[in-house]
Amino acid sequence: MKAAIYNRFWHSMGGGERHSAMIAQILSQSEVEVELLGHHEVSLVELAGRLGLDLSRTTLRVTPDLGEDAVSELSSEYDLFVNATYMSRVKAQSRHSAYLCFFPTPHDHDLSAPHRTAIRLLGKHVQQSDAKHGFRYGCGWFPPEGGRRRQWAWSNGDGQLVFDPGPAHVIRADLGRPGASEPVHLTVETDDGECLAELTVGSQFRPVEISVPSSENHRHVRMRSATFSPGVSDQRQLGIAISRLTHVGSGLTAGERVGNRFPWLRRNPKDFSFLDSYDVVLANSAYTQDWIRRLWGVESEVLFPPIEVERIVASPTREQRILSVGRFFAPGYGHSKRQLEMVEMFGRLSRSGQLEGWRLAVVGGCEDTQRPYLDKVRAAAAGLSVDIHPNAPRSLVESLMSSSAIFWSATGFKEDTEKRPWTNEHFGMTTAEAMAGGCVPVVIDRAGQREIVRQGVDGFRWSDESELRIRTLQVAHDPDLRARMSESAQQRVRQFSEEAFAHRWKEIAGSYHLLS
Repeated sequence: MKAAIYNRFWHSMGGGERHSAMIAQILSQSEVEVELLGHHEVSLVELAGRLGLDLSRTTLRVTPDLGEDAVSELSSEYDLFVNATYMSRVKAQSRHSAYLCFFPTPHDHDLSAPHRTAIRLLGKHVQQSDAKHGFRYGCGWFPPEGGRRRQWAWSNGDGQLVFDPGPAHVIRADLGRPGASEPVHLTVETDDGECLAELTVGSQFRPVEISVPSSENHRHVRMRSATFSPGVSDQRQLGIAISRLTHVGSGLTAGERVGNRFPWLRRNPKDFSFLDSYDVVLANSAYTQDWIRRLWGVESEVLFPPIEVERIVASPTREQRILSVGRFFAPGYGHSKRQLEMVEMFGRLSRSGQLEGWRLAVVGGCEDTQRPYLDKVRAAAAGLSVDIHPNAPRSLVESLMSSSAIFWSATGFKEDTEKRPWTNEHFGMTTAEAMAGGCVPVVIDRAGQREIVRQGVDGFRWSDESELRIRTLQVAHDPDLRARMSESAQQRVRQFSEEAFAHRWKEIAGSYHLLS
């Protein structure tokens, strides 16, 4: 039997990648031939090491990113296709298939109400000229990033655009290097070495036009440049970023021109036909399961993420420290971890004199684009007993989880769950990991946290700052309560262990005949 686990983001080596790679490990140990399917070269040894998994029986298959139709076609080569790519709409053509959903975030979630209205009224009339005129992204590009006004894709220093056989093209794009300190020289050439352009690309996006000659065969246009690494938490090697890539030509229809000018009009958030191609949809929590039902109108099975409960060993002595773990990014960029608000709340608690001798440790990755938010957090922490650790190594994170007394989480604070459910913690892997290390969780009473923390047994959940203050002081000032809850938290989190994950996966696979 041959299986593929498709994830566009293997290179990020995060929680979603561990969730999906755990399925690969289980399958490969059952004599299934397993391929990790993606679009970027990664080291399987490094991936396995970062995720703490045994992937020695799997192989990595890197395929050019030619769009979801191409991945759909590839899926037909497998007996089992597991789609674990966030917000993917690939239609599976394999004999059996499963869709692992981290959250059913709407494709128009980052657009305003007027923009969504425009899509509803005009979207069906707008065509995408890229497909019609035969060019698309090939190898060498990282997944799109950015915000509402602009999105871009980074090259790895050798990004390729693939053109179908046909006449000459003129393409237009904005090129830049957001976050880079230095400009870079860019060479644009065909796969047979013909130079099409020599450019200098700086930090700001600037428009360029490039002429691509006609050909009777497929053409690969390569965009070659030196690279830089953003930082410890993001070790990608980035070349140049490309944004608003479009075709230029008199053959465009009015709809295509509008689509090129306003690419967000091409989204169709109401198209859920891809779900019909899967035997089962898997949700990473009951919270996600409920929103899959509400937003997609289908049922799903819960498959909690696997937590390394054996790796994070609780220290016999705890320090008077509150810990928070999560990526630094400002509200408006997804489910913000709300570090700024937590530092401010800790400051008010500290200044009241009720937490004398206690410290707050704020840990998380930080991309260059989020440095301004990190600076705000640091400014709020000035003069307080607060330690901020951006881009901390995993060893430090685990050490803090093993020795801190209390764990805080505020993801979703001040958010409207009904209007923006994706801004909450869909499950809460860091909460579970901290509990494995013996931390007593005092976390927001929302979403996935409710499934992890039993109120008054393993820790506490809070709804407002007043309740956070009361519960934190209750745990901080009562060593016996803290010890009981720490022990209970360590036992509770075993429900989400790797062994529990393997059992649940095999149960689901059997029920839906995924391995037959």
